[in-house]
Amino acid sequence: MTLSLNVLLWSFLMAFSIHIVEESTVGDGFVQMMKKNFWPEYDGMKFFWFNLILFSLFAIGIVLFEIFQRAWVIWPLGFAFMCVTNGIWHLLQTAILREYSPGLITSPIYWILMYFIVRSNLLTGEISPSHFWTAMVIGMLMTLLMFGSVWSFRLRTRRGTGSWL
Repeated sequence: MTLSLNVLLWSFLMAFSIHIVEESTVGDGFVQMMKKNFWPEYDGMKFFWFNLILFSLFAIGIVLFEIFQRAWVIWPLGFAFMCVTNGIWHLLQTAILREYSPGLITSPIYWILMYFIVRSNLLTGEISPSHFWTAMVIGMLMTLLMFGSVWSFRLRTRRGTGSWL
């Protein structure tokens, strides 16, 4: 069974929408978790604009891939990998902070969709390995930049408290 890469990429974008809703509504929400653990000045407007920009760039990437094909797959696939590694981040954050990280519930959707991309598109030759690995590195770097900056902010603000967390 082959699943269309276009459909899988749009499915990632739909999963991202669900992920944003989860982060907004489940538990105390992502904004409150950020305020409590990392960035006291974080608010709903920052959350809204950041996610709107990511969503828009992801959608633009999918459309450009649909128009131009080939190497243009790197852009939306990079965002897909950002979602996959974001899900891993939510899992690790839950384990480290010992509390639910808003976004964890929807993260397995990303992992399942990536499985289908690998099975139906990478292994069948629909995506070149070089494009796949390049997108993977880009997606991982995007996640590292996002969450690495949050953790570094936490470490800077917690310095002198006797705790690294």
